[in-house]
Amino acid sequence: MNDLNSYKATTYDFKKKIEEQSNYINELEQSIMHEKELYNQMEEFYKNKIDFMEQRRIKNRIKNVFKKQKNKDEKQVVEPVVKNDNKPIKKEIVENMPTYNSWYEDNQDFSSYKSDIKPIAFYLPQFHTFKENDEWWGKGFTEWTNTKKSKPRFEGHYQPREPHDDFGYYFLDNEDTIKKQVKLAKEHGLYGFAFYYYWFSGKTLMTKPIDLFLKDKKETFKFCLCWANENWTRRWDGLDKEVLIKQDYTEEDKYNFIKDIKEYITNDRYIKVDDKPLIMVYNPDEIPDYENMIEVWRQTARDLGIGELYIVQKQCIGNYEDKCTKCVDGEFDFAPTGFAHEGCRIECKYTSKAYDYKQLVDDIDHMYKEFNPYKDFYFSSTMGWDNAARRKKDYKVYCNYNPYSFYKWIRYTIRETRRRLPKDKRFIFINAWNEWAEGTYLEPDKKFGYTNINTLSKAVFDIPMSSNYVELKRLNKVDQSFNKKLAIQIHVYYLDVYKKMVELLKDYPYEYDLYITTTDVDKKKEILNISKSLKYNKIKIDIFENKGRDIYPFIKQMKKVYKKYDYILKLHTKKTEAYNKEWFKYLMNNLIGNSLVVSTVLDYLNKNGGIVFPTYHKNIIDMVCLGGNRPKIEELLKQMNLDSSKVNFDSFDFPAGSMFYAESKALKSIFELDDKYMEEDYDNLANDGTYAHAIERLFGIVSSLENFKVSLYKIK
Repeated sequence: MNDLNSYKATTYDFKKKIEEQSNYINELEQSIMHEKELYNQMEEFYKNKIDFMEQRRIKNRIKNVFKKQKNKDEKQVVEPVVKNDNKPIKKEIVENMPTYNSWYEDNQDFSSYKSDIKPIAFYLPQFHTFKENDEWWGKGFTEWTNTKKSKPRFEGHYQPREPHDDFGYYFLDNEDTIKKQVKLAKEHGLYGFAFYYYWFSGKTLMTKPIDLFLKDKKETFKFCLCWANENWTRRWDGLDKEVLIKQDYTEEDKYNFIKDIKEYITNDRYIKVDDKPLIMVYNPDEIPDYENMIEVWRQTARDLGIGELYIVQKQCIGNYEDKCTKCVDGEFDFAPTGFAHEGCRIECKYTSKAYDYKQLVDDIDHMYKEFNPYKDFYFSSTMGWDNAARRKKDYKVYCNYNPYSFYKWIRYTIRETRRRLPKDKRFIFINAWNEWAEGTYLEPDKKFGYTNINTLSKAVFDIPMSSNYVELKRLNKVDQSFNKKLAIQIHVYYLDVYKKMVELLKDYPYEYDLYITTTDVDKKKEILNISKSLKYNKIKIDIFENKGRDIYPFIKQMKKVYKKYDYILKLHTKKTEAYNKEWFKYLMNNLIGNSLVVSTVLDYLNKNGGIVFPTYHKNIIDMVCLGGNRPKIEELLKQMNLDSSKVNFDSFDFPAGSMFYAESKALKSIFELDDKYMEEDYDNLANDGTYAHAIERLFGIVSSLENFKVSLYKIK
C-alpha cells in the first residue's frame, strides 16, 4: 500500500487524526489477507470512535488495498482503465435504439401534495434578444434559433424539439411568460430555480429574466444563482477556441462579484441553507487561486453586512476523491457531466458520444451506493440529453430515454438525499427547466406534453409511476346497498398480528365468509378463540405446511370455492423489518382500517372491477420491481396460455405485500395453476426468483392481460 501520508489529506481537517492513527492502520494492513479478517479488524477500528467521514475515507482505502491484495494472491491481472478511448464497446447501432421513448400527458396539478424534498431546476435565461448576441450571432438570435433549425441526424433521432402550444416559442423579456413558468413550477412541487448567472469581471449578460422574476413582490417562489464561470466561444459553429467573452479572474473580481450579487442574495426569496445564501460555482477547476477567492468572498459578504455564505461547487462523482475542496460548504453534481462511461456507450457512425440512458441510470444506482462524500452533497438528474441542436459535429446524445428511467433516477437522488442530509438540506437538482437545445427540459413539448414534469412530481411526492394510480374520495357514510358475496381469506402464521387484524375486522360493515389457513392444530384452536368476536357468516380453517408463505395456502384453499364469491379480500399476518412496520400498518389502515375505508374501496371495485390495492407505501416504493422473477413469470404465463410479450416489464403493477381486494374471476387463471408450482421451491423463499415471488407479481399482470382493471388507490 502507498504511504497513507501520500493520500491528499491536507485538503481536509482530518490530517492530524489520520497521522495519530497511522501506526494502527499500518498494523491493520499487515493482517489483510482474507475478507472476513478484514471486516473483523475494521469493526475493532471503528470502536475507536474516529470521525465518521474519516472512517469512510479510510474504509475505502482499506477496501482498495484488499482488492489489490486479492488480485495479487490469485495472480490476476488487473486491466487498466482507459479513458477517452473512442472505441465503442457495444455492438448495437444507434439507429436501432431511438433516442426518446415517451408518451403524451396533459398537465397535472400536484399543488395539494407535500414532500420533504426540495427540487431546484437549473434555468437558462437565454431566450430573449440582447446586444451581444445580435453582434455575435446575428440580429434576433436566441436559443430558439438553434432549436428550430435542428434536424434528425439519423433514424429515430428526436429532433427538432418543439415547445408545447401552451408556451410556444416564448421570450424571457416578457413578464407574463415568467409568471406562467413559475405557476407551472409551483403546481409541480418545485422549490425554486437556479438561474445561471453570467458575470465576466463586472459585465453581466442575460440578467433581465432574473430581474423580471423578482419584479412581482407578492410572489414567494424561490431562486438562487449558479455562477456559469466559463468563457463563451463559437462552439455552436464548432470553433471552440474562438473566444467571444472570457473570464479574467482578476484580484478585483474576488471583491466585486459579491458586491454585484448582493441585491440578489439578500432578497427575501433567495434560497438559504443554515440561514446563509446559497451560491453555486459551476466550474471551480478554471479558477486560479480558488481557495483565496472563496475566502475573499466570505470576508466581503461580512463586510457588506450580508453575513455568512453557503458556497457549493460542481463536483463529478467519478473523480471525487482527488478534488474535494476544504474551502466550500458543499458540492453538487451536474448530470450528465461525469456520468457517461464506456459501459453505456453505443456505436454510432454519426457521433462518438452516443450513450444508453437506461443503462446509465441502472449503473448510477450502484455508483451512488458506493459514493461517500465528505461534505454536504447535492445530487442531480437529467432527461433525454441531446445537444445536436448546438453542435454541428461531435454532439452528445443519450438514446433509449424513457420517463420510467427518469423516474428511477430521481428516486435514487431522493433516496440518497434522505439518507445523507437533514430535512432542511434536502435539495435535489434537475438539469434543466428549459435547456431546449440540449434536449433536457421540464417544460412541456408539443409531442409528449407534460410527461417529464409530471414524472418529476410523482417521484418527489412518492407517487408510483403508474397509469393505474387513482385517488379515491372517502365516502362520508357506508353504502348500505352493497350486496355482493364476499370472502375474506387470511393466512395466519403470527397469532399476535392476527389479534390486531381482528380488532379492525370487528367493525367490518358488510357480510362475509371467513377463510383462514394456518400451520398447526394448536394455532387453529387459538384462532377459533380469537375469532369469536367477529361477525362472519361462516368460518373455515385449514392447516397447511408453511409452503409458499401466504401464496400457496391462499391458492390451495380458495381454488375450490372462489367461484361462489363475487369478491375476495386477501390478507396475511405479515411481519417485516423494523423500518417497514409502518408499511404493514399502512396496508391494514387502507384495506380494513374502518367501515368508511372498506365502503370506499368496495364502491370503487363494484364500479370498476378487477383488482385493487393500496398504492405503494413510501418505504417500499423503490423496492417494487421485477427482481429476478421474469423467467418464472414467463413460464407461468405460458402455462396459462397468456402472452408475456404484452407485458411491459419496465412498468407493471402488483400488490406488493400480496394483500388486496379482487373480483374472483380476475384471479381464475391463478387459482387453476397446478399445485406443483408452489411445492417445488418453497424451501428457498428467502431468495428472490421463486414461484411464490412470481405469482405475487402475477396478481396484477394476469388481471391486466385478461382485460380486468388494475388499480392502485390512495384514499383522500
